[in-house]
Amino acid sequence: MEVAMSECLIELCDAGVQVSGKELLGGVNLCVTQGEHLAVIGPNGAGKSTLVKLLLGMHKASAGTVQIGGRDVSSYPRRELARMIGYVPQLLAAEVPYTVREFVEMGRYAHGDRDAKAVDEAMELVEVGEFSERVVATLSGGERQRVCIAAALAQEAPLLLLDEPLAHLDPGQRIEVQRVLRGVREEVTLIAVTHDLGWMQRDFEHVLALQAGGVKFDGSVRDLMAGEVLGELFGSAVMDQLGRRLV
Repeated sequence: MEVAMSECLIELCDAGVQVSGKELLGGVNLCVTQGEHLAVIGPNGAGKSTLVKLLLGMHKASAGTVQIGGRDVSSYPRRELARMIGYVPQLLAAEVPYTVREFVEMGRYAHGDRDAKAVDEAMELVEVGEFSERVVATLSGGERQRVCIAAALAQEAPLLLLDEPLAHLDPGQRIEVQRVLRGVREEVTLIAVTHDLGWMQRDFEHVLALQAGGVKFDGSVRDLMAGEVLGELFGSAVMDQLGRRLV
């Protein structure tokens, strides 16, 4: 789906989520344009995972609206939503019994085909082709994460949604995954939930900071670093470590 750069690919208006009478997210307003890279940060329990589930259609908005591509997310059939969003979880389960190629081909489910070109291009970008016939369960955590990203890219969706993709990875594996994501096509919108503030500084231009289910900050990385929000969210030691400068 083509969306003009001036328009919101994703738009939340006073969106909220309640589960069993408890408000997990409330009053969220957000516009993310096509090709934009957004980092979602905040302490544990801030509502980051709830936001991910809301965008995936796993939670329904109890208040406000959530639109993707100009349509309410709840109006999408499951397969059509899968054509809109490529999702990368924190870490792919170790027991996946399929080969790398078979797993990446599953990313084509939404299109009803096994487009070899799309699969090959995704595996080449993520550099998993060399072990395409290995079973996913035999791979390291970093390799499994790259395979999961390849499957999401093979979907050829305009939106890539990542839920703490660097969690549980060692420093070398984190570098691998960050390098791969820098190579994503420029028209792809990327939203990543992360606790890695260094990665946020280096690779993102837009930041949404959540606290207690609400929006604490929505703006540029530079404005975030110039203010007091990070200190209020994570403590002054975090600001001292980051040095208030882009790295």
